[in-house]
Amino acid sequence: MPSPKLVTPTKTYEELEGGQGREVFFRPHRYRAPELHPVRGEVRLSLRGAPAACVLHDVSQNGVAFEWPAGSPPIAVGEHLQNLAVRFESYEAYRGEARIGSVRDVGGVTIVGVSFEGLLLPMDEVLHLRSIKQFTESRSSSVMPWRAPGHERFKVLVSELQLYLEDGEQQLARLEADLPWHVLQSDGGAPSPARLALMEQLRRGFVADVVRAGEDIDQAARSAPPAHIPALKEWSRRHVHHFLMQAPVMHRAAQKPFGYPGDYELMRFIYERPFEGATLFAKALSLVFDQCRAARAVWYRKELVKRRLRELLESRRKPLRVLSVASGPAQEFYELIQEMPDLPTPLEIVLFEQDKGALTYAYRRLKPLVDARWAGKAKLVYLHESIRRLLGDPELFTPFGRFDLIYSVGLFDYLRQSTAVQLARNLHARLEPGGCTLIANMVPENPDRWVMECHLDWHLIYRSHAELLEIGERAAPGAKLRILEEESGVNPFMEICRE
Repeated sequence: MPSPKLVTPTKTYEELEGGQGREVFFRPHRYRAPELHPVRGEVRLSLRGAPAACVLHDVSQNGVAFEWPAGSPPIAVGEHLQNLAVRFESYEAYRGEARIGSVRDVGGVTIVGVSFEGLLLPMDEVLHLRSIKQFTESRSSSVMPWRAPGHERFKVLVSELQLYLEDGEQQLARLEADLPWHVLQSDGGAPSPARLALMEQLRRGFVADVVRAGEDIDQAARSAPPAHIPALKEWSRRHVHHFLMQAPVMHRAAQKPFGYPGDYELMRFIYERPFEGATLFAKALSLVFDQCRAARAVWYRKELVKRRLRELLESRRKPLRVLSVASGPAQEFYELIQEMPDLPTPLEIVLFEQDKGALTYAYRRLKPLVDARWAGKAKLVYLHESIRRLLGDPELFTPFGRFDLIYSVGLFDYLRQSTAVQLARNLHARLEPGGCTLIANMVPENPDRWVMECHLDWHLIYRSHAELLEIGERAAPGAKLRILEEESGVNPFMEICRE
């Protein structure tokens, strides 16, 4: 039986791609002047008995192209240049004869290409010079970016936290090796008693220590002038950033896959998955984030809104209409439906969100619950629109009528004063008489600004109670205003009620 034919016949060496016939022609690589930056090259020659320095255009081992000086005698292909030198900074790479091989016009500039008649130019040496100068320049612009005079307390606290985290990582690795899989990992069911005990022990020990250390560092950084902040940020990142990034929640906040830090997936870590990570140490750091006051504020503000919704539902005898602005995963409604299987009064909810993924997640969780528990009494509307339209279109919610309660729990932290006033005005205009708007905004006293700003690049527009009330006064002159505090004390609400 004959041998089967190969699908692709074997080629001879000369037939390989890149070859031409039986010879392969080599041409030295040509480097354009910008490719050699920061090394600057030039060509020197004698014109009319006077030395001339010409701008280098490109160069290779066997030739160079350069700008022919304006006003100099014309030059022709085939002519010889008797004494041409090619220099790179103080290094003379070639000196000798050269033959002109081309003369061309490039953007109104005459470019002369020559080939060397003597030795080849040692291009490797030029490239080495480039590498050394690039290193020198990069080092001169970034030497000790962490250095700022003073701030000894900040630096000591960060360094001590680094040592504490190093020790904690080793200790928790030893504990992890002794624990079974079901204690360390969650299978989606009820956690085992051992897992609950482990989390509680970490909260009381390692987690509490790291949270307290973070708050002390934050306090020490408060007195730093703005000019020193970049250096202190670099100091902090050099010491502890690689530890913190092991926590999935902090890694996500820092990476911002959706373009902003507080996306609905990050909220899910706080609401549903506070003990996540590839190792026990990473899980412990996730608990650190969960126990920070800023993260606790996310939990407590959800509880405040849920209490208000429950109060309105239990006290009314007519339908309740609610608008949630930048609703995220709508955790408050998810929990409220589970806690209130019977709905005392009809309810209509509009969830506004620019993130389609957040609305999809909310819909997937809420629809089966509403159908099972509040069927016929509750209507949920999922409104997918951009924040740009929310801020620019005062009639966005007009088709949905007026509301008894409107709330925003995280959006105003990112809005400038004039924008915040205008949005608050637009929301207030959509209230029924007697209705209220709740607007949350973190206060400057947030003790987690160090980790948020230095390690997560998570910057908020903080407002005091007075500044928050000023937004309400400008948005709704004469309206009834008050501040509502949640349990963490760092994320108050302003309530604006329509007469």
